[in-house]
This record gives sequence, C-alpha cells and structure tokens, in this order.
Amino acid sequence: MRKLTSTFCLCVLTLTLLSSAVVGQRRGQRGGVRPGQNQPTPTSTPTPAPVPTGAARETTGQASPAPQTYKPAVEYQSFMQLRFYENQGGFLIEDLELVFPPPGLRKATFVISRPNGEVVNTVPLRVETPLASYTAFGMFKPDAVSGLAPIGEPGDYVLSVHIDGQPITTLPFTMKRETNNDPFNPQTTFVREGPWRDLAYFSNRPEEPDSHLEFSWWTRLRELPPGTKNPMVTLHLLHGGQEIAATRSPVVPTQTDWQFLYQEFHFPAEKQVRWMTLDDLTKRDGEYTVVAKVNGKPFKSYKAEVKGGQLQRHPRNRLEMEPHTDFISPRLVDVSARTSSRYAMRDTYWVRKN
Repeated sequence: MRKLTSTFCLCVLTLTLLSSAVVGQRRGQRGGVRPGQNQPTPTSTPTPAPVPTGAARETTGQASPAPQTYKPAVEYQSFMQLRFYENQGGFLIEDLELVFPPPGLRKATFVISRPNGEVVNTVPLRVETPLASYTAFGMFKPDAVSGLAPIGEPGDYVLSVHIDGQPITTLPFTMKRETNNDPFNPQTTFVREGPWRDLAYFSNRPEEPDSHLEFSWWTRLRELPPGTKNPMVTLHLLHGGQEIAATRSPVVPTQTDWQFLYQEFHFPAEKQVRWMTLDDLTKRDGEYTVVAKVNGKPFKSYKAEVKGGQLQRHPRNRLEMEPHTDFISPRLVDVSARTSSRYAMRDTYWVRKN
C-alpha cells in the first residue's frame, strides 16, 4: 500500500512539472509578438524600409511566407500643415504623422536644406507608435527640444524627415521676403510658394460610408484678384459643366500665409439640406470640377475623375510610388479632435489645381 501511494505521488508531481513547462512556453510565444502583428519583434534595430502590411497585421497568427512591405513616409497633409512664422521665416515642428513606421524605430531628424543638399537647420525627432489604435501610423515629435526651425532668408528650400540619414518624404518650396509700404510702421514678412497652391483632396471615413464628403484645400488673400473687397469664398462642384453641389456658407480668407480649409458640399436644388457623400459623387462617371469663387467670380479650380464608379486617386497616392520621397498617403488619421478616443481614419483622394 505504501509503495502504491509513493508511485501515485510521483505521477502527480511529474504531471505538474509538465503542465508548468507548457504554460511557460505559451507565455514566451505570446510575449514575443507585437500587438496587431503576426511577426516576432526583431532582436536588432531594423533598417528604415520594409514594414508589415495592413493585411499581415490582420491575420490570425499564421505568418505569411513573403509579406508585402511598404516604406515609411510622412503623411503629407501634416507636413503641409506645419506651423509657419511669417515674421521670422521659420517653422515650428510639433506633430508629424508617420505612415508605416518601421518596427523598433525610435529616432529621426527633421531637416531643412537647400536643393543642393546644404543643410540649413535640423530638429531631432522621437517616434511614438502606434498612433492611438492605428498600428500603421505613428507620430514624430521634437526630441527634448522646442521644435523651432528658423530660416530667415529668402530662397529655395526642401523640408524632409530623415531616418538613418536618408530622406523618407520631401516637400520643396520657395520662400520670399515682402516689405510693406508704411514708412511709420515698416514690416518685413516671409511668404511661401509650393504645394499649398496646387494640391487639395476629397476625404471620407471608410468605416462610415454615409459620412459627409469633405474637400480640403489651401488658399490665401494673395490668390484673389487684385482689388477684391470684402472677399467671400465659396466652392462649387460641377459635372458636365453643370453645378450639382456647393458649399452652404462662404468663408472669409484671413491674413495667414496659407489658410487650410475643409468644407462639405450640399445639394442646393433639393428642398431639404442634404450633404454629399462619396456614393453621391461616384454615381456618375466622368470629369468633375471643383471651382473656388470669390464674391461669385471663379479664381481657382481642381479636376477630379470618376471611372467605373470609383473616384480616381492622384498618381502620388500609389503605395509603390517612386521616388518614394514624393509619396502621398491615401489615408490619414484625423487627430484634430486632440483626444485619442476620437481620432478617425480618413480615406483621401488628392487632386491638383488646373
């Protein structure tokens, strides 16, 4: 009897040890997988290029033998929206949205340079990932510095962000000096010429097909015809030369160098106010024109095309765009709510001025 009891205890002890080993193995595997990804965390600092695709992140744990990869980039709208100080001719680097952050990336550098590569100013950046719940996005922030990047001289420049010494996205522009004609209060300011004049985009929330379609663009008083008084700016959407939608309320341009506007279209011909959605826009194929008018007179327009029931994207929206420094992400995370729980993904369809 005593021998039988000893044998039984030995068996229980053996089973307990085996169970502990299996549990420990499971914990180790789980801890080695990044949230939202099916690939193990690299043990060394990776190169700034390929990262797992969105499809790879959404799989249920089975690693793809050869996942497609995308290079990192700065989300272009956040690049264009950097705060600019007209009196000093410089930028304040605050939040720059990062698309496809490389695993393990912690540092980067914001660079202002001449077109020939001569560096004018730099700001060290740190990387925060993921951006709220969006694992394909991160955020660049100044790394223990104020983020001020003064230039102070007119000329041609290039804004860029570098990872491991290589630019991932570039924004070329020209800065000019302007002086007023007031002898009692002379002032010098700097103004910019670049993509703000030419680029705009439609956007909607992909998870909400019935969300209002927005049109985002940049304008300034200097774009308006000389002598324009009390300017009131409206947008009008045309198809086949006929107006089909328009913004409901006019906008008054400010003195800002480039003013960023995002507006919605409604259907003036309908008795009740109904806001345009992406489905409304894509019901009919063909060319569409967004016309900006000041006091009823056109001063700027953009072309868009619907083909096969799909709003066509700008060539720079292609994920395989080369040179990749020109890539403009077809998606962004709208962080304007300033509260991470209210951040929203937006599909973007960039267009260019006529």
